[in-house]
Amino acid sequence: MTLKTLAGLLLLTLTVACSDQSDPVAGPSSLTVVPSAAPEGAPGEMRQLMLRVTMTHAQERPVTVSYSTRDGTATAGEDYLQAAGEIEIPAGAIEGYIAIDMIGDALEEDAETLMLSISTNDAASATATEITATIANDDSRCDEPFDPLPNPWLVNGADPLNFAHRGGVTDFPENTLFAYAEAARAGADVLEMDVYQTADNELVILHDLDVDRTTNGTGNVVDLTLAELRALDAAYWFVQDAGTPRGRPDEDYLYRGIATGDVPPPPGYSAEDFRIPTLEEALARFPHNLINIELKPDLDGAGNYEAQIADLLQRYGRSTDMIAASFVDEAANNFKAVAPCVYTSIPLDQGTELVFGFLGTGEFPTVAEHITWQVPPDTSQIGQVDIDLEVVTQAFVDASHAVNLAVQVWTINTCEEMLRMIDFGVDAIMTDRPILLEELLAMPAGERSCPPQ
Repeated sequence: MTLKTLAGLLLLTLTVACSDQSDPVAGPSSLTVVPSAAPEGAPGEMRQLMLRVTMTHAQERPVTVSYSTRDGTATAGEDYLQAAGEIEIPAGAIEGYIAIDMIGDALEEDAETLMLSISTNDAASATATEITATIANDDSRCDEPFDPLPNPWLVNGADPLNFAHRGGVTDFPENTLFAYAEAARAGADVLEMDVYQTADNELVILHDLDVDRTTNGTGNVVDLTLAELRALDAAYWFVQDAGTPRGRPDEDYLYRGIATGDVPPPPGYSAEDFRIPTLEEALARFPHNLINIELKPDLDGAGNYEAQIADLLQRYGRSTDMIAASFVDEAANNFKAVAPCVYTSIPLDQGTELVFGFLGTGEFPTVAEHITWQVPPDTSQIGQVDIDLEVVTQAFVDASHAVNLAVQVWTINTCEEMLRMIDFGVDAIMTDRPILLEELLAMPAGERSCPPQ
């Protein structure tokens, strides 16, 4: 281990010990080393991949975490420095970090992985004894349009992809790292997330213009700093199977207080997993999951929003394993100009013109600059459209597939509607209920049915 690594670990441990105190609890804590990714850096640069170690509650004596690395697809000595050692989480603290030195290069290559074997003393019990760390490729250029052929988002007659809309709005506290991790564990294929820019030009994941509906705070995201947003409880109003209703008994708000440290987190998670996350945290946490990000309007125009997202995606090597979507044509076009290699969906105004043309001809022209539709089953879900129109029909799906466009439909939350979309042969279903959709897709294709009401 390098002196730089030791110094970094000492600083992080001291910071955690001073700032993350809680009342020690007798009995072993559940301990998790959080899988993570980080950009490798430039040739000759030695960056560190930091893996957060978190416990559900503090202990009365120090917790020792021993670790050692081994190759996955990454090679020791070429991509990272082999490491073996231990860190100590002081008594009264709940977090620490393991640092792995990466070796930067200029090769355009896929993300590479290494494995960490983990063990602890008897003050804590590890939720997993082997962890994957990912070295993200940050060298690929993104100045050329993506190749639309073949279109990897077409399922070609197979079952549709399960998009966890905001992580699953009624299954989990939406737009939290906890929601995305649980949705992925439940079988969701794609993690859908909305990105806003803060007052200090940070990129955060939140669906609404303001924080009022989902958190214990108030105000517009664009007017709040990242620090102010991070102080909020993003699971404050969540009720299982209901979303974010008010006026329910306190015990219905299952995850309230975890973000603020008033309630211990479930094993495998920490307070951070119930706060408003940054886009970079999501990219670091889910390097091997398909992701769909929705670009929101850049309300102040001061932060170069689309270019900032494009730069972040490039640093984490994300392009053809994700989709950048927007209903705002200006945002979509601005993003396309700075990140043409990233797959995108058709924005609202362009899509409206194409749909009206289709109603007249029964066909779509080739739309080579985009890879997919993201549309509702009818216009009742689109506030900007004031006509009543069924959008997703068998003819719509067939005509889209004929010109290499995938059809991804939102927001489908009933079993009956899910079955109807599956029968149409859509390529993806976005749902607030990814668990329900996964249960349906797990049934044999010829035996799928909905339970009696």
